[in-house]
Amino acid sequence: MERFASFVIRFRWSIIIFFILFTALFAIPLKDTEIDSDVQNMLPPDMIEQVQLKEIEKEFGGMEMAILMLTAPDVLTEKMRENILNIFHAVSAIKGVQRAHVMPGIEPDPLEDPPTSEELKKELRANPMVYGRLVAKDFTAAAIVIQLGNDGNEYAITEQIRAAVKKVVPNEKVYFGGLPFIRASISKDVPHDMMIFLPVGLLIMLIFLFISFRQLRGVLLPFSVVVMAIIISMGLVPLLGWKMMTVTVILPVILLAVANNYGIHLISRYQLDNMREKGLTNKELAKKGILSLGTPVIFTGITTIAGMLCLVIHILIPASQMGWLAAAGIFYALTASLLFIPAMLAVLPVPPPIIRKNPKKRYILERILLIISHFEAYHPRKILWVATIGTLLVASGILFLKVDSNLVNYYPKGHDVRESATIVDQKFGGAQIISIKVEGDILSPELLKKIDTIEQKIATLPHVGNTISLAQLVRLMTTGFTKKSEEGYNKIPSEKKVVEWYITQYSKMGDVEQLRTLVNSSFSAAQITVQITSTSSDVLRSVVKQVREILGDDPRFATMTGSAVVFSSLIDKVVWGQIASLILSLLVVSMLVGLLFKSFIASLMSLIPLSISMLLLFGIMGYTGIPLDIVTAMLSSIIIGVGVDYTIHFLWKYKEELAKSGLPRKAVDETLHTVGRGIIFNAFSVMIGFIVLFFSVFLPIRFFGFLIILSIGMSLIGAMVILPALVVVFRPKFLEPKNHSE
Repeated sequence: MERFASFVIRFRWSIIIFFILFTALFAIPLKDTEIDSDVQNMLPPDMIEQVQLKEIEKEFGGMEMAILMLTAPDVLTEKMRENILNIFHAVSAIKGVQRAHVMPGIEPDPLEDPPTSEELKKELRANPMVYGRLVAKDFTAAAIVIQLGNDGNEYAITEQIRAAVKKVVPNEKVYFGGLPFIRASISKDVPHDMMIFLPVGLLIMLIFLFISFRQLRGVLLPFSVVVMAIIISMGLVPLLGWKMMTVTVILPVILLAVANNYGIHLISRYQLDNMREKGLTNKELAKKGILSLGTPVIFTGITTIAGMLCLVIHILIPASQMGWLAAAGIFYALTASLLFIPAMLAVLPVPPPIIRKNPKKRYILERILLIISHFEAYHPRKILWVATIGTLLVASGILFLKVDSNLVNYYPKGHDVRESATIVDQKFGGAQIISIKVEGDILSPELLKKIDTIEQKIATLPHVGNTISLAQLVRLMTTGFTKKSEEGYNKIPSEKKVVEWYITQYSKMGDVEQLRTLVNSSFSAAQITVQITSTSSDVLRSVVKQVREILGDDPRFATMTGSAVVFSSLIDKVVWGQIASLILSLLVVSMLVGLLFKSFIASLMSLIPLSISMLLLFGIMGYTGIPLDIVTAMLSSIIIGVGVDYTIHFLWKYKEELAKSGLPRKAVDETLHTVGRGIIFNAFSVMIGFIVLFFSVFLPIRFFGFLIILSIGMSLIGAMVILPALVVVFRPKFLEPKNHSE
């Protein structure tokens, strides 16, 4: 470390210029950053559900629909029909809209009088392909269902649809539902969050650093490292060909909160040395900081980077990308803290000391540290008992922890997205889709009857809204050509040639494109489409499981996919991703601590405050109803990577102090009064940095901010209260001086 410190001081100007220029280079590609709000793109493209979904969409067309909805006591009045028809024509003319569906009977016939509201209701009730799909069964809502082209311009098209609707019916309330509109809202709100997070977060950080250090260099140097780290990590996104996703929006905040940790410790030590040792030059003070904190700072940086890299194994693509990007940003921050900050301190003149030596003039922080150290010195066992019992009580909340991947729940109650989703679920059968591919001789009466039987069983399941298939279409056709009293009415014909005749008749008088969404051109494959009236993850999992049971092991019905199946699978991926990253983070971080102190016991001891923090975190989530989702699933790796820093700094300094005095209580007292100050500044800088997440539009990101602040606070208590009690009571050998005789 001596050579390294000398190198930094010697080449201080070269180091300063290098970091400024290198950071500026990474700022250039920031303008090319793109946003991807599609949750399905968060999953690996080779995942079986994803592959099957793309195959079915290629064969039968896209299943995801944008839905425009109008509500009224009666949507079939002449005025409402006119509005619906005008909107239908306006959106149908938009480039990128493949097709739009509207309920029949509202287009006026110049040769006939328009049907009355009651006459139209009677016609619509008799058409199961429309009733409950394009018009609510109580006729209080009507829908225009739009199929968008898969040309990558979804956001632009949805904005054009909104503009067209506004132009046609400026004074009418129109609801925009379906996944395309939800994704468009997310795409619009992600930049909004970014615009709030960075300026507000940086302002909060500036204020905190000024209150903490009360010196301009104590503010600007850690702050500059944070800005550098954010630019580097964000610049990597377009350079690597990646896109900003909903999850990735918290990346700058993570760096805002974490990247200044190492600089804070160095500045805190610089001020302490400047107060205790008079007459040191700027170069000597800068060098002394590196020599005293270089090793623990490097290891805390490595453990934080390791924690972030444990996200790389996560099945969710944005979580994996977050691991790489956060690790890169933290590595740059660590490097800048050890090179750039000392180089700047060696250039700047020595300021007057700011820490008061007079005990009567102690600041609040020093008083708090004095109280903590005194209590720990005389009541360590009480602390451990209270911590154990409290942890067990709160951790019991894990039994109530829920998993959720519902996009609608990204928004608070009362938001347009949630209101639209509620109408879709309650009035039009739901926006979540299950698609079952059927292979074989589709026009065979035997197979059509099997399709019909399965479809009717699925339709009776709770939370299943509408179902549609070729079998339903054929039965509907029989009602138009057969009297109700006759044998074949509303039934699948027993002869294939009769089935073929009905299909031919529908092709002549019906919608051929609609037919192709139900069966392919060779009649070798068809699909059953199931709508689910809820976006709840628990409901999706339940319905998907029940549908699989109904399908059984018939190989003709082997393929089942759709947004509901993808989201159901996403739930399991979130859980296993959380478990895998949690276990790996704990193992890697504890191994690094053991390597630093050359002790297996050190590895185990580092796990205690981290494990307590994790148990309390998931317990609180269970009791408060905060779900484990694609955002909160990243908590464990981040908290472990950051939280272990406090443990390392405490144990490193405690070992030094114990070697001087041989007295655990005195060593704890001196440790808390030296590095304890830096640990508290560090932890509070992280917590304050994450406060900015409370300004997010998205609920999961707000929850993430709350939970990580809570967890860092618990990690701080673990390092400053529980850990000192442990070393006083158990006196682990790896911390004891070798020549000390107990």
